[in-house]
Amino acid sequence: MGRSWAIRVGLGLLLLQCMGVALALPFVNESLTYRAFYQGIFSAQKLIGIADVGWETSRIDAHAIAQPAIETQMSVSSKAYPFVETLYPFRLVYRSLTFPGPVRSFAYEKYDSTEQHGRDLTWLDEKSGVALRFREGHIPHKKVAGQLPEALENWGSQQQDYQYYSRARHKSLPGMVDQVSLLQRIREAALSVGARFNVPVTDGKHWYVYKVRVVSAEPLTVANREWKSLKVRFDGYRVEDGKKIRDHNPLWVWLDNTPRRTPLRFEYSNAFGRFVINLQSIDT
Repeated sequence: MGRSWAIRVGLGLLLLQCMGVALALPFVNESLTYRAFYQGIFSAQKLIGIADVGWETSRIDAHAIAQPAIETQMSVSSKAYPFVETLYPFRLVYRSLTFPGPVRSFAYEKYDSTEQHGRDLTWLDEKSGVALRFREGHIPHKKVAGQLPEALENWGSQQQDYQYYSRARHKSLPGMVDQVSLLQRIREAALSVGARFNVPVTDGKHWYVYKVRVVSAEPLTVANREWKSLKVRFDGYRVEDGKKIRDHNPLWVWLDNTPRRTPLRFEYSNAFGRFVINLQSIDT
């Protein structure tokens, strides 16, 4: 269990901090594939593949929403990697519904087949400033005030039987994004070496502040070609009782240094090893 936990925590941090989208920008209707690798004490310091990652964005027609919306979906599978399958298989899906310009989240759905509770959906209501959580098949202990908005009734994955679960531990803050949309929020911004951003983020439960800095411009070889890239550092802080507590080690992201800002590589290290996600293919 120790190995599976270490790999899952590292990969989860790397994926969820990385991956909404401004309607006018060229990376809408984008389909990307990645391969995740691990190198550390559980692989005898060898760099091994541990998961395949799919990343897609598209415009959607969400009825009862009076403005354009963007759906971002990230899926993760370890099916092709026996080493991980024997320890703790990944079957993860994350979906985000955002408004453009600047990106801010409206709803965030996550499904982890390794978790018993199944699907979980968070609604961030800009008007009331409240963030409500809904869970698939949940049976409330008592009558509670919280109903899934009409706009999300047909958006939830497979139209699951979502029931009110609880409030998030934070408000729906202005400009807040979910973890899937964090990187896209940065991609839509004007980027140059030295640029800095502070972004409020939710994982559907906790409130984080991400301090983001463009560190350098450098060449990078990935997906069988040479790229000019921007290297970006993400530092996450969990907010509790008004205090910011460092949540994890720095996450590094390399973006294509063109207006498209394609994510090329993600890298994260902790006491258990090094985790890398490399771009494999692009379809727009």
